[in-house]
Amino acid sequence: MRDVKFYEATNIVKLVPETFEDLYLLAMIISTGDKVSSHSYRRFRAEEGDVGEQKEVFIKLNVEKTELDKAAGRLRIMGKILEGRPEEYVKINSYHTLSTGPGDLMEIEKQQWSDFIIRRIRQAVADAKRPKLGIIAMDDEKATIAYVRGYGIDLTGELYSHLSKKMKEKDFEKQKEAYFKDIISTAERMDVEIVIFAGPGFMKDDIKKYIESNRIPIRKRLLYVAAADAERSGVREVMKSEIVSKILESEHVKKEFEYLDLFFRGIRTSGAVSGIDKIKAALDEYKVGVILVNDSVLNRDEIKSLLDQADKSGVKIEIFNSDDEAGKQLGSFKNIAAVEKSLLK
Repeated sequence: MRDVKFYEATNIVKLVPETFEDLYLLAMIISTGDKVSSHSYRRFRAEEGDVGEQKEVFIKLNVEKTELDKAAGRLRIMGKILEGRPEEYVKINSYHTLSTGPGDLMEIEKQQWSDFIIRRIRQAVADAKRPKLGIIAMDDEKATIAYVRGYGIDLTGELYSHLSKKMKEKDFEKQKEAYFKDIISTAERMDVEIVIFAGPGFMKDDIKKYIESNRIPIRKRLLYVAAADAERSGVREVMKSEIVSKILESEHVKKEFEYLDLFFRGIRTSGAVSGIDKIKAALDEYKVGVILVNDSVLNRDEIKSLLDQADKSGVKIEIFNSDDEAGKQLGSFKNIAAVEKSLLK
């Protein structure tokens, strides 16, 4: 998430989603009755019966429904048009669907913004800057160093092998080892838990053999993936790969299950509760350390009220994906649970 601006006088938030995670967050945040504005396209027909042509417009909707399309990577926001420009291409009170994707500027207006939602948006901005994993795309000429962050790829440098086919075999192997040592040292310094070595040919396989045969201790999880080249395009290829998607998804799921296990442990020791009434009673007694809630119930008034109370008391709020296995298990406990502070120590 980037370019977030909150206008308190009008209760409008302007922002630009950068990833599918951001769209997922917006799908949770945007409720029926909210007003959302963004660029879109409308088919304009000069005369009845014309095929017409698509015209770019800026439209403000009164939201009736949202739909997250995982396959297309888009958030669809449906409702009646309140305003639009150019006016000649917009019919007020007609239905329209805004199809929003990464990079699209949006304005969201609510009657009132909950503090915990504003915090969540700001957290998304901070998370976008935090490195999630490292990629080193390499071949026999150079290695391109990059971080995958929430907003995309951040190239941080290049290492050159200084290898030449004209070298004697002994000199070639010595220089190759020096090249590998530079890459390994760089991987070790990267501020991530997972580093992916990628590239064409055998160089990524050779460095794997070098690390394993020499039993070099690297405090990272290392993965090896094929890529077309060692340039930026090779890094992009890896970032779009299924393996990266699975890594990022599994890290999120892992976090959900860790909290769910904490909740189950709390049930056994009377240190956790579920359901609105019991959680509210625990909040009133200042016992709650963290609340676990499914995204499917975030727009319910009683849930909003409870989470507002929790946020004002400094209680951590973890939002689960109700479609994940952990979210489905949380659904068996009325979609919301709380764990006492004592279990978080």
